[in-house]
Amino acid sequence: MSEFGELLRHARSYKGVSLREAERATKINRHHLAALEREEFEELPPLIYARGIVRNYAQYLGLDPVAVLALFEEVHGQRSGGFRVVPATKPLNIPSHWAPNFAIIAFMVIMSAVIFAFLYSAYFAPEDAPPTGPAGIVGLASPTPSAEASPTGSEGGSITIATPTTEPTSTPVPEPTVPAAAETPTEEPTPTPEPTPVSTTHTFAVTATSSVWVQVTVDGQVVFSDVLPGGETRVFEGEQMYVTAGNAPFIQVAVDGVDQGLLGETWDASRTYP
Repeated sequence: MSEFGELLRHARSYKGVSLREAERATKINRHHLAALEREEFEELPPLIYARGIVRNYAQYLGLDPVAVLALFEEVHGQRSGGFRVVPATKPLNIPSHWAPNFAIIAFMVIMSAVIFAFLYSAYFAPEDAPPTGPAGIVGLASPTPSAEASPTGSEGGSITIATPTTEPTSTPVPEPTVPAAAETPTEEPTPTPEPTPVSTTHTFAVTATSSVWVQVTVDGQVVFSDVLPGGETRVFEGEQMYVTAGNAPFIQVAVDGVDQGLLGETWDASRTYP
């Protein structure tokens, strides 16, 4: 047994506690504590948890946790053969076997050129116009005057007969004459006189026979709203007048000089003029 296990066992003996008492105090399984003192590290949990057990147990025994943990890792590394660093594997650079096939590319280019030339000659090339005859008949060439030798006469002379060329003559078709339209004198329309606009502005006169409150609205705008003293008249101009009063029998209304009578017979009344 190395120094690590003896150090823990002597510290526990010096403290005067058993494994069971140490288990109750540290909440660590006594089998793990016994494995530490016997240095049977294979019975401990994984190394990350074993370090915590060693640190807590060293604090409980009054030992330096850092020194005890360093001693544990040294002994644990010797027992387990030390820590091995596994080198990282480099990725394999597998060369790609694909390469462009230039023969196939060249064949496709040639076939495309052949197909394009065929389509151009079949659909886009201009066609030669066939010859036309004298009467416009396609395929017949115009006859030309020629001198043909006739058979030899009895006296050994030759008679030359000229073959006339007859060209079709077109008969002009007279165009129908359209009689000129009889010219009719155009008369300018007589302008219709525009009607003279009739003035819709009126003159309104409001007279109070006794002091009374009156409100006058002309063309939608309030032009008077006050107490009109008795015997006083107010004149307004506009297209329409609306009158309301607190005592209608005291209000006399006239439109364009024509008396319209009293505003009303009741206490409160209103009326629109004209």
